[in-house]
Amino acid sequence: MKQILEAALQQAAAQLLGDSSVLPVQLSRPKLKEHGDYASNIAMVLSRRLRRKPQEIAADILRLVRWPEAVERAEIAGPGFINIHLKQASEAGVIGRILAEGDAYGWQERHTPMRICLEFVSANPTGPMHVGHGRGAVVGDVLAAVLQAVGHEVVREYYINDAGAQIGVLANSVWLRMRELAGEEVVFPDNAYPGEYIVDIARALLQETPMETWRGMDEEERRQAIGAAAVEANMAAIRADLEAMGIRFDVFFSERKLHQSGKVTELIEKLKADGLIYEGVLPPPKGKQVADYKPVRQWLFRATEFGDDVDRPLMKQDGTPTYFAADIAYHFDKHQRGFDRMIDVWGADHGGYVTRVQAAMKALIGKDRQPDVLLVQMVNLTRDGKPVRMSKRAGTFVTLREVVDEVGRDAVRFNFMTRRSESQLDFDLTTAKQQSDENPVYYVQYAYARASAILRKAAEQGFSEEGEADFSHLRTHEEKRLISALIEYPEVLAKAAERLEPYRVATYAMRLAADFHSYYHKHRVMTDNPSLTRARLLLIRAMRQVLHNALTVLGVSAPERM
Repeated sequence: MKQILEAALQQAAAQLLGDSSVLPVQLSRPKLKEHGDYASNIAMVLSRRLRRKPQEIAADILRLVRWPEAVERAEIAGPGFINIHLKQASEAGVIGRILAEGDAYGWQERHTPMRICLEFVSANPTGPMHVGHGRGAVVGDVLAAVLQAVGHEVVREYYINDAGAQIGVLANSVWLRMRELAGEEVVFPDNAYPGEYIVDIARALLQETPMETWRGMDEEERRQAIGAAAVEANMAAIRADLEAMGIRFDVFFSERKLHQSGKVTELIEKLKADGLIYEGVLPPPKGKQVADYKPVRQWLFRATEFGDDVDRPLMKQDGTPTYFAADIAYHFDKHQRGFDRMIDVWGADHGGYVTRVQAAMKALIGKDRQPDVLLVQMVNLTRDGKPVRMSKRAGTFVTLREVVDEVGRDAVRFNFMTRRSESQLDFDLTTAKQQSDENPVYYVQYAYARASAILRKAAEQGFSEEGEADFSHLRTHEEKRLISALIEYPEVLAKAAERLEPYRVATYAMRLAADFHSYYHKHRVMTDNPSLTRARLLLIRAMRQVLHNALTVLGVSAPERM
């Protein structure tokens, strides 16, 4: 309905201007029901262009517009808003549509769906996942579900950072623990990875291969073998953690194999051939005193020509590619695999990295094809309002698995989606386990369970949902509000996909649950009037279906009983 109304306004505005290239019309939902079902500010948008008062433009648009049958009336409000009221029969008609479409309600088909590579999590395989990784995992997984719901093909991808200095540090940390387990006294450097998981990996390697064999290896051979085994063990743990969260990936892409394939070197040669890199010297960092700065000639990407603030090195002093070079090659590989769009979900600490990657892809494949990046802020983990920071398992932080084991998958997934990804999230473990309105997931799931209980009780008492339903009975403020919320669900999915804001599905579920709880407390469902009872039961069944659909997108269960 929203798209139909937008198209009608678009056509009227184009007729008024004599120009079909009118700015896209977008409708919003008024906060108050008396202001209508939809509102448009198109008259105010066109006011400057036409040099006329918005109210006059709105009047002309209403004179020209051809509304569909579902519109009861439209009126001008305030400085020039156009408020649109739908007929009650049209509103109530959504109940039949929901019950007919079932789990598919809200989903959309596209004539030309996009093939999207959605990369998320990509936590370094140097240790367990922490709650920050978990939030990024849920944001990415729900965003993938939202994009699929609006008709796109989505490939979920995890980039394994299994090359570079951190793998050497990991290998050394495990080797030191192996020596310690063998009875040696060892000194651990400050950059060694702490935590019991390192000891577990070391113990497993010693069980497979005796210490004498490890000592007899060439140092580089040993480092490579231990590093590969440690990465494999950590990735197995990460996969298990993701599985516990209900998250599965289609592709695990290895940085090490990217280097081995020669694609990083090929990318650098392509940039050379295209004149996009040069041999030069980077100046010292602005505003900083760097004691060991030395002017060194290196291969630099012309990043400043594509929106970055400095040119970026692609080769280290030892002649090996930088991490940035590998990242460009990885994104260029996505392009070569035929994706129409790339979306990356990164931690907020990577914010400074966005511009340089987008600049590189802008140079390689054009501005319209550069990746979209969502930054996910940190999680402030508390218990009874007090910070929780330490973990025996990880050594430095609370692991995602510890949190999931304590409060459950549903609580973690839903709570992680209750705020915009770019906003910090406060997550209290005590609240997440409470059976109260303060716990968002309980509040929403209880609405589903309560609706299920009403329908069971009605069936037990012999109330029937069969026969022709007269939805004109649904006249109360709470019923109209609930119906309006049901109509809104497809629009929520569309907006969440368009703006890459999956949190909208969780906030919608909370609003729908609130509307239902309010309705339940103010009105009897089973009455002496069979026709009224039937209409109300079908309304509740429709609400239950839509709540189920939203929870499915969020990856959260919908319990029949609580």
